[in-house]
Amino acid sequence: MSRLKPIRPDEMTDDAQRAYYDKIMSRENFKDIPAGAPLSGPFHAYQRSPNFATKMSDVTAYLRHDGLLEKRLVELATITVGRFWSAEVVFASHGPAAIKAGIDSEIVEAIRHKKTPEFARADEAAIYTFTQTILTKHEVDDDTYQAALDVLGEAGLVELIGLIGSYSLTSMTLNTFKIPVRSGMARPYPDKQS
Repeated sequence: MSRLKPIRPDEMTDDAQRAYYDKIMSRENFKDIPAGAPLSGPFHAYQRSPNFATKMSDVTAYLRHDGLLEKRLVELATITVGRFWSAEVVFASHGPAAIKAGIDSEIVEAIRHKKTPEFARADEAAIYTFTQTILTKHEVDDDTYQAALDVLGEAGLVELIGLIGSYSLTSMTLNTFKIPVRSGMARPYPDKQS
């Protein structure tokens, strides 16, 4: 159960908070949410600081949709981060998105179960290894760095690091406030079921 009380639009007194709410609810993946419903996921927490939330939203939207990384690699890095932090909302949302973007379902399942996937594509192996290594060791060795650099180039590697940071922040927010998956979404991690 979330540590935060949901905020419905009619309870908002801050114009910036309402503008953030409207921005999030206008997204394609929120189209099935009833009008007037409170925000879910990390947005449920972020709306408490709408100025911060708007800036974070802009950065994340750039990295996910307008940045240098191919959608398939964005989703692979995202689920790797989500699983590292065991943030259920991240994986519940992005696991299916990763498959839709072209990541093999066996890779998604391996990550979900905290197993190292077997990759047929060198770019996916490089992104997964870089992401997992920077999260667990807080640095990368020369081979891991070079493999990611060969796939992404310097600017792309900077954006990958930004994406890892963005979803680490999201995951920490979800975990701190104990924000559950949306109603109707399955909880993704067998080791977190209780």
